[in-house]
This record gives sequence, C-alpha cells and structure tokens, in this order.
Amino acid sequence: MEIHALKISFTEQDVNALARNKLPKDSPVEKLEVRLAPEGATVKGVYPMFVNVNFEAQWELGVRDGKLSARLASLRAMGMPGNIFKSALMKIIAEAAKKNDGVTVEDDTILADLDKMLAEDGISAGTHLKSVVCQAGLIVIEAGSG
Repeated sequence: MEIHALKISFTEQDVNALARNKLPKDSPVEKLEVRLAPEGATVKGVYPMFVNVNFEAQWELGVRDGKLSARLASLRAMGMPGNIFKSALMKIIAEAAKKNDGVTVEDDTILADLDKMLAEDGISAGTHLKSVVCQAGLIVIEAGSG
C-alpha cells in the first residue's frame, strides 16, 4: 500500500487512549496523561521510585527524515526542573523502544518509523510522512507522496 494523500487528526482523547494502550504492561508509570497545545505534547504522570515522583515532560513534535519525532524540550519532576532526571528518563524510554521495531532514541529525541510500526501489525505501507502539527487538544498529521 502506498499513501498518496492523507490528513488525519487525533484528539487529546485519542492520544490518551493510544498512550494507555501502548504503554508496556510492566511499565511502572501511573496516572499517565497527555495534553496537546501548539507547543507540543505535555505528558504527565507518576513514576514510583523511593517515593512517588510526579513528572511533566514537554515534547516538541515534528517530522525528521520521514519519521515522527518527539524531542524532549523540558522536564519537571517533583515540581522542579528535571535536568538531573532527563538522562534517566531517556534511558528508560530507550530501553522500552528496543521492544518496538521502528522506534529509536537519539539523545533527547524519540523517532518513530510509522511504516515499520504498521508492518508489525501486518500492514505494508509507504506513508511518506510530511508534517505533524499540534494544536490545542489536537494533533494533525499529513502524509503522502504528492
């Protein structure tokens, strides 16, 4: 299958349902919530360590080399800037990404190859991802060869 033109939108509710569905069963993250705004996606949750750590991560969404990209723009943990947790968070994400063909982590950026991810579900497609735009409560994705 080759996608020639596609424009699809996902509501905040869609994204939250997808995030909960795709979160690994053994993930310790609790109370996961995604909010969408023009700046990108804000992911909030609780990560149990010695104590429960409330976190909030701001992700800038886009397209890089035909892949969906999410760059960690900022991180707050326990109400404070989370620079000391940033590398730990990216390491956790990189480990989880190893379980998903098509998802890689480079520095502070997650890259998702939608074609490979669709192939895992038995769908052979050339998506030709073009753009990802965040709006209040909505993500709009455009793809296609035209």
